Amino acid sequence: MTVLELNNVEREPGAIYYIRRYRALAKLKLPTEIVDSNIEFSIETGPLGNKEIDVELLTQPNYPALPIIKALREFINENDNAGTLPI
Repeated sequence: MTVLELNNVEREPGAIYYIRRYRALAKLKLPTEIVDSNIEFSIETGPLGNKEIDVELLTQPNYPALPIIKALREFINENDNAGTLPI
């Protein structure tokens, strides 16, 4: 199970500067097919610089959610570190 890409990434406006909320369309490669899933995620930066990433699947593919969420967290963290997410 791998995350191929995130499309239509939009940041939702918020008043708390250390929490960033996003909506996106995730393209996922499952063992049997490639599916698109709507997701919402947030990145919360702690006082020591650690990041906590929460992911919510809005459209559930026919696959267990836990491995999808784990893969999405890793993919989102890599993109955030690379600076490719909207600020």
